[in-house]
Amino acid sequence: MTDQRTWVFVANRTLNEQEVLRINNELNTFVSNWKTHGTPIDASGFCFEHAAIVIAANEAEVKASGCSIDKITHLVRLLGSSLDIDFFNRFNVLNRSDAGNWTLEKYSPHNANTCINANIISLNQLNQLIIN
Repeated sequence: MTDQRTWVFVANRTLNEQEVLRINNELNTFVSNWKTHGTPIDASGFCFEHAAIVIAANEAEVKASGCSIDKITHLVRLLGSSLDIDFFNRFNVLNRSDAGNWTLEKYSPHNANTCINANIISLNQLNQLIIN
């Protein structure tokens, strides 16, 4: 059993520096105030490779509830709407090349083994990809 949970929202386009700064600021504010049933959740959030929003929660002591998870979706929808970015098309993926570079792509069976998508990656896998 794992004590962590990660949400990844891949954009439909590369984000510019101003968008990354805004998203990171919004994520920092969000995770510093994020609670479940009044109890703070130990979490962090960041923009990954100018292409994705990542929110990770340490659930060792406090588990995110359905309502608190809904708040993530609400935040990402607001950011996407205000920046004209689609974070909810699950065919948008990040693909890591053999050289270690990340590219935004549409999912296909040919790139399935190297893609980051909210449906197929865990925090441990993401940490390994970032570290390597």
